[in-house]
Amino acid sequence: MSSSISLDLMELDGKVRPIEIVDEILRQNPDIPYPVPLEELATAVGIQQISELVTEGFEGMLMTNPEKSQGVIMVKANANPQRRRFTIGHELGHYLLPWHRQTRFSCSSESIKDSGTDSKAARGLEMEAEANAFASELLMPSAIFKKLQRKAGEPDIEQVVQFSAHFDASVEATARRFMNLSDHPVAFVFSLNDTVRYWTKGPEFPYLLSIKNGQQLPRQSSARGNGQGVGEMVELDGYIWLSDARGPSLPNRILEQTLHQQDGYKVTMLYIEEMPDEDSFTNQGRF
Repeated sequence: MSSSISLDLMELDGKVRPIEIVDEILRQNPDIPYPVPLEELATAVGIQQISELVTEGFEGMLMTNPEKSQGVIMVKANANPQRRRFTIGHELGHYLLPWHRQTRFSCSSESIKDSGTDSKAARGLEMEAEANAFASELLMPSAIFKKLQRKAGEPDIEQVVQFSAHFDASVEATARRFMNLSDHPVAFVFSLNDTVRYWTKGPEFPYLLSIKNGQQLPRQSSARGNGQGVGEMVELDGYIWLSDARGPSLPNRILEQTLHQQDGYKVTMLYIEEMPDEDSFTNQGRF
C-alpha cells in the first residue's frame, strides 16, 4: 500500500519550534487524513522500526544516530492505543526538534504528558515539555482543532468525546487540548472514585478552583456519585467550585458537565457562560 505521507526533509531545516515543524509537515501534506497516520510519518522521517518496550519504568524510548538520519522508537508493551500514539508522537518530537541532540531518550510516564531545576534537570524538563507539545500539535493540530471547536459552538463535553475519536487521542489529552484552545472560559477536573486527581484551567478561565488534589468532589456537584456516559449540563452556584481567595469577583452561576468513564474515572468540564461585568474585575484589582 502506498504511503499517504510525502515529506521533503530539507524544508524542515531552520524550523525549531514544535508548531513550526508540524506546520511544515501539514503544509507539505494538505490532504493528510485524521487520525494522522503516525507510523507512515515516522517512516518518512527515517524511523526504521517502532517496536515494543518491555523495560519497566519507561513509557517510550528513542534511539538514533548522531545525524538523526535514522532511528528506532520503542513503546511500552500493551499500552492502550491512544497512549501509544501520544508516545510515538512524543519520541518523534525528540527526533525532529533540532536541539534535542541526544542519541538516546528514555521517557517515563511522568515525562510523557499532555501538559510542561539544577540546570541539567531544567534542560531535560524543557525537552520533555517540547516533545509533549510536538505530540499534541501533531495529533491535534491547533488550526484544525480550533476550526472544529468554532463550528461546534459553545463548549459541551460531548465535543471532547467526538474530537477524541476524530483524532484518535485519549479523552484526557483531548480535554486538555480543548481547554487550551477554547475561546470560552473552561476548566477541567479529573477525578477517580469522587476524589480529585487534578484540575486545570484554560487561558480564558480567570478563577482558581476551591478544590485540591486528593479532596472529594464538592457534595453539591452533580459530578459526585454514579453515572454513565456523558451527563447533562447543569447549572450551579459559582461558589461551589470557585475560590474567592484571589482574582475577580465570582460569577453567580457556573455550568458543569461530567463524562463518566470506566473504573471510577471521570472528567468534569466547568464552563462560565456569563462572566461578571468588567467593572467588578477592576474593583477587585485583578490586574
